Amino acid sequence: MALTRGDATREKLLKAAIGLFHEFGYNGASVQDIVSEAKIPKGSFYNYFKSKEELAIAASDVFYPYALAFLELENNSSPVARLRRYFRLTLNEMRRYGYVRGCLVGNFASEITNATPALKKRVTELLDEATRRIAVVVLQAQEMGEIDPNVPTMNLSRFILNSLYGAIFRSKTDRTRRPMKLVEQFALDVFVVKKR
Repeated sequence: MALTRGDATREKLLKAAIGLFHEFGYNGASVQDIVSEAKIPKGSFYNYFKSKEELAIAASDVFYPYALAFLELENNSSPVARLRRYFRLTLNEMRRYGYVRGCLVGNFASEITNATPALKKRVTELLDEATRRIAVVVLQAQEMGEIDPNVPTMNLSRFILNSLYGAIFRSKTDRTRRPMKLVEQFALDVFVVKKR
């Protein structure tokens, strides 16, 4: 099915915004930057989005399912192996862009203020969804005896996500895989039950 002209223009704005928000952050990418990148007249922007904040929310909703899909929720393979794969795929995505992009939603989380309440709410919802997905896999691992069942599932899941985002931020400055490897070592391995 072909996109209508309006849909195509909206897609161009979203694509430009995702790239620029990744590279320069919410505060570093202006509406003018976005319309210039999309090759669309600035006046047309407001036919599709009321504000840059609304565009950022739409960009988050396009980007985050892609990032969440790195963690497989199916339960016919080792849950710990799936968590390790999640870290590895995230690392590969960072390496692909020279460690400078980070995560779009994580970047927004580091920049949001009371001036962007709708974006703040959406970022919170998306991070909560990521925590819930991790918790599904952690619980599977606990039920299979791969992770200590005495560790509170949601707390461990929050800790893993928080550690992961800390590593993503640090990787942007270090430009190495080291922070991500430390997440696996200290936010996951210490909770994995050692097989005898």
